[in-house]
Amino acid sequence: MPPPVVSVVIAAKDAEDTLGGTLQSLVNQDFAANELEVIVVNDGSTDDTAGVIGEYADRLNLVDIHNPESRGVSTARNIALEASTGRTITYLDADDWYAPGHLRSLTDAITGLGVDFVKTNYLIVNGFNRKLRRAPCAKHNTALDPRDHILPHDASTMVDFPECWTGIYSRSMAERGLLDFRPDLRTCEDRPWTWRHHLEADSFAVVDTAGLCYRKGSTTSLTAIFDERQLDFIPAFRSVFAMLEARPEFRRFEHKAVRNFLSILYFQIVNRGSSMSREVREKLNIGAVHTLKTIGDDVIDLALTNYGERRLPVIDPIVRRAR
Repeated sequence: MPPPVVSVVIAAKDAEDTLGGTLQSLVNQDFAANELEVIVVNDGSTDDTAGVIGEYADRLNLVDIHNPESRGVSTARNIALEASTGRTITYLDADDWYAPGHLRSLTDAITGLGVDFVKTNYLIVNGFNRKLRRAPCAKHNTALDPRDHILPHDASTMVDFPECWTGIYSRSMAERGLLDFRPDLRTCEDRPWTWRHHLEADSFAVVDTAGLCYRKGSTTSLTAIFDERQLDFIPAFRSVFAMLEARPEFRRFEHKAVRNFLSILYFQIVNRGSSMSREVREKLNIGAVHTLKTIGDDVIDLALTNYGERRLPVIDPIVRRAR
């Protein structure tokens, strides 16, 4: 029997309220049972997530993996990836869903274009409100070189569109190790993951679909936490900087990576800082300073070009401490 057309990876923790809708949206995709493989990792849930998964055991080609204790989203996805057998792989969060036919459009695109990965737009759903988030790439439905879509540093590019669930990926990427997440990253895990794709993959494309629905404001989302897990963007970007330092031809992207780092730092200070404990805020400042000390002043200065008079004063004290 040929392998499934696609494997859908879902990491679920305490998702009993939303996972049913997610799985139902997969039932509604245009696939025969042997074409679609759904791998759900129940990552130490304490609610009835297991019961919801069980309800779909006969309705989907479903692989049910249970971690008795939570091992984190990165490890959960890695476990599911290892178990997957599909010709392509994609990711779906346990509180999001697909419109009918969305997944077929992605598998058709990656197969038809013959690229390593495909990225797509998505809908942000907040109650009854819908907002379209577009992939920051003007060229659609054509094979592109991933390295051509990292710069410029002062505009949104494809490395600023990192969410793993906005893409579909070839089996060859998994075989090359390009789909493995860093197990130690509890948040921001998709930033170095996406940077590696744009540095090492051979080709990608963007397609103009809007069938992926992202639920904003979920209480189970890691974006809703304010403890030190949110500081994982610091080791995440240290790994990005290490990738760029390892190969001379990648040094031209350093100021873009620093710009990414500083933008997330700004967001953490302005939008989340008031909800942090004093200890977490201090760890944020120390970690940011130590990270910037490893970066040349010329690279930081270039990264801050056109940074904006409103944002610069917020991060300037940390930048000055790092010099």
